[in-house]
Amino acid sequence: MKGYATTNSPYARKVRVAAIETNQNDLIDWEMITREKRAILVPKINPLGKVPVVVLDTGEALFDSPVICAWVDSQHNGQKLIPVNLSERWKALSLEALGDGLGEAAIAEAMENSRPENQRLQAIVDRQHGKVMNALKTLEKASSEFVDPLSIGEISVACAIGYMDFRNVADGWRQEFSNLGRWYDEIQKRPSFSQTAINPDM
Repeated sequence: MKGYATTNSPYARKVRVAAIETNQNDLIDWEMITREKRAILVPKINPLGKVPVVVLDTGEALFDSPVICAWVDSQHNGQKLIPVNLSERWKALSLEALGDGLGEAAIAEAMENSRPENQRLQAIVDRQHGKVMNALKTLEKASSEFVDPLSIGEISVACAIGYMDFRNVADGWRQEFSNLGRWYDEIQKRPSFSQTAINPDM
């Protein structure tokens, strides 16, 4: 299986973490591509032009991260990232959606803030920042119930926060959301996160 990703994508990182957490480090042969190469290569595989995308040995393409993570989880017989128990399953998938939404808002805020000041729309920044802060407030309350071994929900949340920190979105958030901050700092010690750490030079 061939996978395409950018080093700084929280969604690609989520899939890579999922593979490592399920002891399937070599399941997908990842090619880390630049944004320029993504613009040329990926639309031929994923019509939305987004990463991550995985091409199976059959030639079938899987996208985007929730689908690929579910596929990764189907390829092993160990502890599942997406629980089999239905109440736990919906809880994990809802947490995954919240983590993915946090990532989307952080990306949108960072992109708008990267524009020249005379082109930046503060209303967009404020709206996305509001989403980020609301998500963090919810996650602060939920963090006491986060599970270990990790579910796909915790993985999604941690990858989104990693991107948020990388782009300096919600700088100083640990002071307001201390429980979440302590949990996140512990998560970063896991091999799956240290091996997929964001490269600030890429």
